[in-house]
Amino acid sequence: MDESEYSHYETTWGSDGMLHRNVDYRKENLLLWQQQTSSAVHLNDIDSIVYKADVVCLQQLRKKVQVPATERNTFVNWLVSNRRTDIIDLLILAKQNEQILDGMNDPWYYRVEDSYHFQVLDEIVSKCKAYTSGSLLDRYALQMVRALCALREYQECAWYWDSIKAQIPDNVVRKMAELKAASALYKTGRQEEALEIYAKYGDVASIRAVNGGQIENELEFVYEHCPNSPYIEGEIQKWLIYFGDDSTQKSFKNGYTWEWDAKKLDGLLTVAHRAVKERKAKNMAMWYYTLAALYDIKAEPYKAKAYLERGEKYRKDPFLRDSYRVLQMWIDAQTSIYNLAYEQRLMTGLMWLDHKIKTEATASTYSKLNYDRISKREYTDDNRDVYQITANTFYWNDAMRRLLLRVVCPRMHEAGKYVREIQLANMAENSLVRTDGYSGEMFVIMDRLSYKDTRNYYTRIYRPHDALDRFLNSHGRTDKYYWYDILATKCLRERRYEKALVYLRQIPVNYQQKLSVYPYMDKQPFSYDMQTFKTDSLLAPDYKLHFAETMVRHEQTMRRHHDPNTRADAQIQYALGLRNSVHRCWPLTRYSSNLEHNHIMRPVPDIPYPEDSTVYRHDEYIKLSENLINEAVQLYTDKEQAAKQLRKLLFYQRIMDSYSDTETAEDIRLHCDKWRDYAQMRRHSLAVN
Repeated sequence: MDESEYSHYETTWGSDGMLHRNVDYRKENLLLWQQQTSSAVHLNDIDSIVYKADVVCLQQLRKKVQVPATERNTFVNWLVSNRRTDIIDLLILAKQNEQILDGMNDPWYYRVEDSYHFQVLDEIVSKCKAYTSGSLLDRYALQMVRALCALREYQECAWYWDSIKAQIPDNVVRKMAELKAASALYKTGRQEEALEIYAKYGDVASIRAVNGGQIENELEFVYEHCPNSPYIEGEIQKWLIYFGDDSTQKSFKNGYTWEWDAKKLDGLLTVAHRAVKERKAKNMAMWYYTLAALYDIKAEPYKAKAYLERGEKYRKDPFLRDSYRVLQMWIDAQTSIYNLAYEQRLMTGLMWLDHKIKTEATASTYSKLNYDRISKREYTDDNRDVYQITANTFYWNDAMRRLLLRVVCPRMHEAGKYVREIQLANMAENSLVRTDGYSGEMFVIMDRLSYKDTRNYYTRIYRPHDALDRFLNSHGRTDKYYWYDILATKCLRERRYEKALVYLRQIPVNYQQKLSVYPYMDKQPFSYDMQTFKTDSLLAPDYKLHFAETMVRHEQTMRRHHDPNTRADAQIQYALGLRNSVHRCWPLTRYSSNLEHNHIMRPVPDIPYPEDSTVYRHDEYIKLSENLINEAVQLYTDKEQAAKQLRKLLFYQRIMDSYSDTETAEDIRLHCDKWRDYAQMRRHSLAVN
C-alpha cells in the first residue's frame, strides 16, 4: 500500500464487498501540523499550503514572495515570522516526491533507468539521508521510504527503516511511513514483520495481498499478530452496528439468518472467546462487551448477561462504560420479571438516558431535525420522515427508543400493562423533541388499544400513581386537546357516541384545524352511495362533533319513537353513518386513509391485539350497516316511504319485487326501460305460475 502524506482519503474493499478501511490521514496530518506549529494557526490555512499549494508557490514562499492566495494565511505568517525555512524546504521536497510518484503511477509511464524521474528521486534520497536529527525527522523518513520504494531499492529501504524507526514518534507520519516500509519488508522476505505492521493498523487489503487473498477471518488474523491493534476496536464496532440493524436482528431471532451473516457472526465469536481466554489484549472489557453483544444478537440474552457481568470488573474508558450501561439496560429488559423492582431500575436508567440526550444533543442535532428549540415548533406528520431519520441516528435517543419500543413496550403489552406501555412509548417518541400529528411509534402502539385502556392512561396523566408515572408524564405528550381528540375518535370507532360528545364539545375549532386529517373532513357522513363522492369544505369545523350528535339523535329515535316508519328512517340514517365512518368519511374513526401505518420507518414488533381492542372494524361495520338497513326496511308500515328509502339505496329490484304498486315503482318504470321490462316479465311469470 502506498501511504502518501498527501493521499488524504483511502478506502479499501475486500472481495466480500465489505469496507475494510476508511482512513483520513489528511485530517490527522493537519492536526499534527497545528500541534507542531501553533494552535492559532487555522487548519484550513495549513491545508491550503500543505495539500493545495504547488511546487512553484512553495518556492516563491521560500523566497518570501507573497502570492495572492496566501495573503492572509496564518500558517504562512507563522512560517515567515518564525523563519521556518526548514519546513518550507520539507514541503517542497514532499511535493516534488509526490509529483514524481504520480508520474510513475501513470498507466502510460515506461520505466527507464537514469531517467529524469530517477534523477529527482536520487536527489530526494540524498537530502533525506542528510537530515539525521531534528523536529522534521519523521517527515523526512516518510519521504525517504517512499522514494526508495519507488526506486525499488527495497533492501536499502528495509535497512533504513530498521535504523531510524526507534527515533520516529508514534503519530500519523509514523503510521504512513511504517505502512510503506512494510511493503519493503515483504519484498525482502520479512513477511511476518510486514504482516505485524499491517495487522497493527488493520490494513486488511495488504494482509490479503501478502497471503494471496486466503484469509478466513481477518479479525482473528489481526488479533494473532497484534492483539492490541487499534483496528480491532473499530472493526468490532463496525460489525456490531451491522448486526444491530433491525432486519438483521429479526432474522437471527426468527432463525432464518443468511449463511454469510451467520458465518461472520461465528467468526467474531471465535475471536472474542479466544481473546477472553488468552488475556493477551489490554482492553479485556471490550472483549467481554463484544461477547455479550454478539450473544444478544443471537437471541441468547442470558448468555449475554453472564458475559457482561464478567466484564464489569475490568477498567473501561467513558465510552465503553456508557456502552456497558446501555447494553445492561437492554439485556435487563429482556430477562427481568416486570415487577416493582424492575420498574425502579428502569426509571433510574431512563433518567440517566434522558440526561445523556439533553446534554449530548448539540445545536447540530436540532439543526438536522429542522427543529426550533426557541419557538418549540412541533413535528407533524408532514415532516415525520425527517424526525425519524435524525432521531434514530442520534445515539442516545436511538438507544432509548430501541430499548422502549423494541423490548419494554411489547413485554408490557403481553403483561396487560397497557397504561405503562403507552407512557413508555410516549417518552420514546417525545424525549428529544416534542412531536405532533398522529403517526409515529407511540401512536401506533396506542392505536391498538381500546377506548377503555386509553382512558385509563389519560387518567394517570392527571392522577399519577407513583414516581414513575410522574417521570414519564413529564417526558411525554400530555396536552389535553391532543388526547381528547384521540379518546373521542376511539369512542366513535366503538360506537360510544354519547361518550364522544364529552370530549368533542371541549375541542376548539382552531385546534381541529391543526390536524393533518382536517382537509379530508369534507364528505357528508349520512349520504347515500351516489352522494359520498361530493365534497364540501364547510363540513370540516366540528366535523366529529356534528356526526356524534346526529348519531345520538338517531339512536334515541330508534329506541323511543312511537312511529315505526320514523324509527326505520332513523335506523337507515344510523346505518349510513356507521358505514361511512369507516369508509368514505374515514377521518371520523382514524387518522390515515390506509389501514396500515406507512409512516413508521422501523415497524413496531408484532403485538397481538387484546380481545377488547377495536382498531378499525371496517369489515365488521360494513356488514352491520347492511344488516341494520335490512332490519329497518322490515319496520316500515308505509310502503311508499319504504320504497323511497330503497330507491335512495339503489335497491331497484327489491322495489319491483316487493313494492311494485307504489308511486315510486311506477316512476322508476316510466323513466327506465330496463326496470319496465323487468316488471313486465315478472308479471308474466307470476301469471303463468
